[in-house]
Order: sequence, then structure tokens, then C-alpha cells
Amino acid sequence: MKDQKEFLRQMKELADFGRTKENVLTKEEIADYCSDLSLTEEQLELVYAYLTEQKIQIPGFFAAGQNGQPKEEKSKLPEESSSGKMSAEDSKYLRLYRKELRELPEFTKEEMDKLYQKLRRGDETVVETVIKGHLSRVVTLAGKYRGRGVPLEDLIQEGNLELITCISMLCGNVSVPDFKKAIDHAVRSRLIELVDEELSQDESESTVLARLNLLLEATRTLAEEYGRIATLEELSEFTHMEQEEIQMYVDLTKEGIEIGKGEK
Repeated sequence: MKDQKEFLRQMKELADFGRTKENVLTKEEIADYCSDLSLTEEQLELVYAYLTEQKIQIPGFFAAGQNGQPKEEKSKLPEESSSGKMSAEDSKYLRLYRKELRELPEFTKEEMDKLYQKLRRGDETVVETVIKGHLSRVVTLAGKYRGRGVPLEDLIQEGNLELITCISMLCGNVSVPDFKKAIDHAVRSRLIELVDEELSQDESESTVLARLNLLLEATRTLAEEYGRIATLEELSEFTHMEQEEIQMYVDLTKEGIEIGKGEK
């Protein structure tokens, strides 16, 4: 593959080119710019995702949870992978799981807040109910990371395990101000870790760009959660990537990934 530094430099130059075009690039313009890279359709999809993270619009491309697509769909499971296909095993599992989710009770925000209050007081009888109240949310989050090498079934199962662990740890915890955010944070963190473990097994252009996209998504997620740019330490804790590795991507993209200085 091309040298990582050279490849990521070209991606940053492409994003800069997009900014000169009023933050809009067509797929044809991107393909022409990347013609010397001989990228596959799958790799071009990753380029589109990278540019979208850089606030460059690509007509006809819709990233998960962006560009007008719904961010959350309660009790709805993604039907297909990014390739438009599912294995027979995945399909059977998802059909059965979807049916189980439909049979679960739905909770209003007020009802969940009351459950959180009981959980904060250490009432273990509501742990199972709070878990059930978040199963659909885990599916929604898992869907955001599908098509990146980890089967959707595995993402859902690992997300559910993290959900159970997190809610059990929150029981009786009075130091966490927002239980919903804490649960989302824990599940997202585990899903990112799972995807990154899969991506880190090779060093192709697709993998380099996929991991860069993962970091960009993580910085955006933490910025929304914290109301500020996350520090290197916070980003490392959230993604489970080594700080040195994150810093490498920061250096290669010439500040394409923003790192906060922390609160003084």
C-alpha cells in the first residue's frame, strides 16, 4: 500500500479541495481526484465517509445518522450490511431478536427518569427493567458501526453485554450525573473497541481510512457529550487506542483530528 503519511496527506488535500468548492464535492470529482489511487467502490465509500466527517457534502451519499437520515429508530433493526446482504444466520437471528424487542414494553422519558432515580438509590429490583429499556438503543448504536468487519450480530451482543455491565455498576452510584449519557458512552466505547480490534489486523488503505473515520466519529461523539473537544487522554480511554497511535493519526492528518487541552 501507499505510505500511510502520503495517503492521509492526499485525503486531507482532498478535504481542503472540497472547502474551495463551497464544501460540496460530487462523486465524479472525488473519483477523478483519487484516480491515481485505484480505489475500489468500498474504499471510495470510506473516502465519502471521511469527507462527510470533514463537513464536505457528497450528493447521493448518506452516512449513517447523517444527511437527513433518522438518528434513532426505536425497536428497528438494520436489515442489511453495507454490501446490502446478510448471512442466513444473521438474518434468522435478527428476525427473532426484532420480534423479541417488539414484545418489550416501551418507556417514556419520564418513566425512564423515575427508573434512573431508583437505580441511583441502589434499588436492584429495577436493574432488569432499565436494561430492557435500553436494548433498542443498543441496536441503534450497533447499526452505526455495521459494515466495518464485525458482524451486526456480534455488535449487538457485545453492546448488550456492556449495557448489562454498565447498568449494574450504576446501581447505587450517586456520582454520575446523567445515567443515559453514561450508558450511551459505555456502549459506544465498547463498539468502537470491537471494530478497531478488527480493523487493526491489516494495514491496507481501507483500514487506515476506516480507523481515521472511527477516530473522527469518536471526537464528534465526545464533543457532543462533553460540550467541548476531548483531550488525548479522553479519546484514548473512549476508543481504547493507545495515545501514541492517536497522536500518529493527528500528526499525519495535520490537525484533521482535533485534540483538546483539557480544563484548567
